[in-house]
Amino acid sequence: MAFDSGHALVIGVGSHQFNLQYDVPITVRDAKAVVNVLTDPAACSYPPRQVTLLHDEIATTQGVTGALDSLARCVKDSDTVFIFFAGHGVYSSDGNYYLGTHDTRFVSNGKELAIVEGTGLSLTTLMEKLAQIPAERLLLVLNAEGNNMTDVM
Repeated sequence: MAFDSGHALVIGVGSHQFNLQYDVPITVRDAKAVVNVLTDPAACSYPPRQVTLLHDEIATTQGVTGALDSLARCVKDSDTVFIFFAGHGVYSSDGNYYLGTHDTRFVSNGKELAIVEGTGLSLTTLMEKLAQIPAERLLLVLNAEGNNMTDVM
């Protein structure tokens, strides 16, 4: 039986438009594996039409925020939402934490990687988008390699 109240957004940012040296192709494989488990009738049984996979050039900041907005419009109060992100997550020069997207611009001072202010998905924007999703249950899984997130959460 399908888990009709289950919705998922799965993001694997494996390539970067402006900084190819920070590409992490394994994130796409991870995201596809998560989709396979979610839609497997013997595992989670999410309806495939309710699972969105974003990766590489479609995993832009606009693509991710648009997918979050779409979830907010289609999810009911009694639904369950699962969101998975695999990619870079680092601070910006503005002091905010960002998840890197395909169109993020990165800079490095030789010691630490940073995201150019205003590029990528800020944690603030992510939290605002999540607050708009009316689901009774929402699970967010972040596999964000980069600077330590200890101060963020």
